[in-house]
Amino acid sequence: MSSPTSDDICSSGNSTPDSTLSDTDQGETKNRRHYLTINLVDHPPATAEGVYLDGPEDDVESLEGYCEGGFHPVKIGDCLGESAQYRVLRKLGYGGYATVWLCRDTQNSRYVALKILMATVNLDELEISSQLDCTLPGAEFIALPLAHFTFRGPNGTHHVLVLPVLGPRVSPDIWRHMKTNPNVTLRRLACQAAQALDFLHRNQICHGDFRPGNILINLASIDHLPETELTNLIGPPIAFRVRHESGGDLPSSCPPCLVERCSLAGLNDYFTDKIKIIDFGESFHFSSPPKAVGIPDSYKPPELLLGESATPGPFTDLWALGCTLFEVRQQVQLFYMLPNTDEVIAEIVMLFGKLPDSLWDKWDCRKRFFDDSGQGPRSESATLEMFLTRELELWEPKPGATWSSLLTPEEERKQLADLIYKLLKYEATERLTAAEVLEHEWLKDAVEGT
Repeated sequence: MSSPTSDDICSSGNSTPDSTLSDTDQGETKNRRHYLTINLVDHPPATAEGVYLDGPEDDVESLEGYCEGGFHPVKIGDCLGESAQYRVLRKLGYGGYATVWLCRDTQNSRYVALKILMATVNLDELEISSQLDCTLPGAEFIALPLAHFTFRGPNGTHHVLVLPVLGPRVSPDIWRHMKTNPNVTLRRLACQAAQALDFLHRNQICHGDFRPGNILINLASIDHLPETELTNLIGPPIAFRVRHESGGDLPSSCPPCLVERCSLAGLNDYFTDKIKIIDFGESFHFSSPPKAVGIPDSYKPPELLLGESATPGPFTDLWALGCTLFEVRQQVQLFYMLPNTDEVIAEIVMLFGKLPDSLWDKWDCRKRFFDDSGQGPRSESATLEMFLTRELELWEPKPGATWSSLLTPEEERKQLADLIYKLLKYEATERLTAAEVLEHEWLKDAVEGT
């Protein structure tokens, strides 16, 4: 392991956790910062820019994205916006076309999330949010931008959305940290997700990427926390050096390090029992559907998995809602750890039966899994009802965990299975609408208690 240099933005003089806290005082960042930096000997092939990451790549964005038209090279401590209004503290996340950063808004004394889009990405999601009628029910579950600005960087001009700071996603681990009974709270969160989708559909908007990864826990205000206390709660940034294969200086298009997303588990005391829907980058108006959507296969309906001519629309969201309701309640994916599209389709057939001939005949790999009648080794191995009986247990106590096991009661399992069967219909027009979902027996009590 190579030694970090003290003058590097993502290095520290000591890589032990005790010396990795950002050095801040009363919200003012001092010149010296400390980071937990990990350096490895071997490295993957360099990018077209001649750079590589000296560390694991599984929880950071791809370095390939740091090029002309790509990601902006953000560093912890950078100040962005007019009059350097937003000071970067931590990374909250990343996606295919943006990185998201926890920042201090120095003008308004609050914490915000900056979503910095790639330079080639248009601000379609701001247009989507501007079209929403927020007087309709469910608007409170949508994360709307607080502000927007642009700036010029080495990779181009970037749009930036200023968003509220939110908590972790609603699956898979949130149940462990709930102060109230997860069997009650998870159903309430699932109900809010359905209310949010109903709100979007009432506005004639499809989300396009509706899944638990885009459903976050709302936080009570943390604006009063000094940066030192916030740092103690969420931990230091973990950064991995970016190096040039020549050993020389990095191009201006690249940051000196890539930073892992921070864990928000330490903010458990600020978790609420409300959700917010995020990420409208795949969203579209009912009347203007795209040719395809970027939602992962595990949440994509069969007509999009197999039908090259199928058009995304509200029925796409409704299939995803069925998968999402299962996942929020059970805290595991319905179609979990499946390596490719064919495995996803096979799991769908196992749980919900043979596909209609119009789709079945398009599935080239069907004979690997089933005979012509849709029967095969998988057919008797599992059912939706069986999936709903699975109990989650913590085998080892974890910091901050409140509950040690999670099991859906039998009567509730029957209701939830009925709802999922009615959402995951092969015939798209037969799927329940979001409004009809809210009238279902499984959610009626939750709607009244939301």
